[in-house]
Amino acid sequence: MLQKGDKAPKFSAKAIINAQQIELKSGQWTYLSFHRFAACPFCVLRTRELITNYKHFQEKNIEIISIWPSTIQNMLQYVATETAPFPLIADPKKGIFKQYQVTRSSHLAALKLLFHPVLIYKALKGKYKKITIDADSNLLPAEFLINPEGILVMAYYGKHYGDHLPIEQILNNVV
Repeated sequence: MLQKGDKAPKFSAKAIINAQQIELKSGQWTYLSFHRFAACPFCVLRTRELITNYKHFQEKNIEIISIWPSTIQNMLQYVATETAPFPLIADPKKGIFKQYQVTRSSHLAALKLLFHPVLIYKALKGKYKKITIDADSNLLPAEFLINPEGILVMAYYGKHYGDHLPIEQILNNVV
């Protein structure tokens, strides 16, 4: 797994909404958020949280890039309906996932999630009525904060399906 202090792997991909070419840029803070699949209720909950807090990321000059192992079609049907102000990237072959070593999958993650009933409630309350799973349903999320020099300031691999860092913790790591 990648760790704090490692050089962030470079990548290039197209955003699903406007087909804009997205690259990991030097000279800029970047927050990468890796998700499980386009209709995952925990991932959609996180995306909504990022949308709500987007202005705080902008105040700190942090670009958010959201990466999914789903097809463009499923992303357009599900998570893209959230109208995120940041790029959403479809990576169904998991090329970027592999670069960032976001490959951990766990059947036990569902059990670990049981210790977070409020999170389960929030995610299931806002879930889509009909869900299509087009990726590994046991894949765990991950997050990375990259400084302008391209070095990982934070590297976090989730322990259950809805395990994400608090927004404040991410923002407080930007100086």
